[in-house]
Amino acid sequence: MIITILFVLQYIFLFGILAILGYLAFIMVSFRNTVPYVPTPRRIIKQMIKLAEIKPGERVVDLGSGTGRIVIPTAKKYKANLIIGIDRSFFLRLVTKLRLLFHPFINKRIQIVNQDFFNADIASFDVIFCFLTPTALRLLTPKFKLLKAKSRIISYMFSVEDTQGFNETIKHISTNDTIYIYQKL
Repeated sequence: MIITILFVLQYIFLFGILAILGYLAFIMVSFRNTVPYVPTPRRIIKQMIKLAEIKPGERVVDLGSGTGRIVIPTAKKYKANLIIGIDRSFFLRLVTKLRLLFHPFINKRIQIVNQDFFNADIASFDVIFCFLTPTALRLLTPKFKLLKAKSRIISYMFSVEDTQGFNETIKHISTNDTIYIYQKL
């Protein structure tokens, strides 16, 4: 009996180690992309959601939604909004969908879309969350210019270079953390 328990524990430990190594490998490989997988810190997510000033009925999107770290708390806080997460990674979308199993009441208001956000139509959204590289933000600038008046872009860490047509607000959360808010004029 004790040998069987030790045998099972050994396999659980081995599985855990392999899962951690797989996760680290996934992160390392993602750095080949224009937008690597780097999770937004939870304390920053809370600030981003607060600074977005989301109103009932507004459409919200998270570009590169990863494991749902922004879409899930946003849907919990704003019960009258559709929240869309866009991500290309099957693994990250799967993790989000597994996490949503534990949140059945918000599950219907969140859509996780398999799409490259560089090709997505984002013009109809009121709030756009992103933690993207400067290169990615530069590539998205033409799409940002098509947003409707009063739409907001909430960007963690990196600023949008071409802010013509936007009101820019910069919030320094700490010496290393900055959130940029862009409201379309």
